[in-house]
Amino acid sequence: MAGEKTHESDTSQAKPKHPWRYRIVGVVLGLAIFLVGVGALIVNGVQGVEATGLVGDRGKFTVKYCYEASGRMWPDYKCHGTFDPLATGDANRDGTVENADDEPAGKQLDVVKGSVGSEGFFRETGVWATLGSLMWLCFGLLFVPWGYFTTRKWAKGVQD
Repeated sequence: MAGEKTHESDTSQAKPKHPWRYRIVGVVLGLAIFLVGVGALIVNGVQGVEATGLVGDRGKFTVKYCYEASGRMWPDYKCHGTFDPLATGDANRDGTVENADDEPAGKQLDVVKGSVGSEGFFRETGVWATLGSLMWLCFGLLFVPWGYFTTRKWAKGVQD
């Protein structure tokens, strides 16, 4: 049996891993995506619960004036006015409602006092405000696994 091969040689080779510089960039990018997702979950989770009106000081906000806060295609308005709390006997407070529509002066909005650290800012309550926060919460739910798997893939070393 001279000349017969007992086993065939393996000509396929493992594909080389990317250089460590690319791997670091991939890991950092994946972590950034992951942290953006976690931030979106936290912020929009809190804002979504506030938008339902289930937590916080609820009240009526009387608009004094509104202005366009950004010059984008879909403008973002801020309205200044006076907050009148419903439950507590506190005095009326001046403040701002962010992400509002361009409301006429004198219009009353159902709002809740903003979360800790946002003194003087109020958030609209209702179905549309809750759905808006839910939409951004869903983006956060997409970014968390995307960032996780991107980080994991690059940490192991992506193969061509």
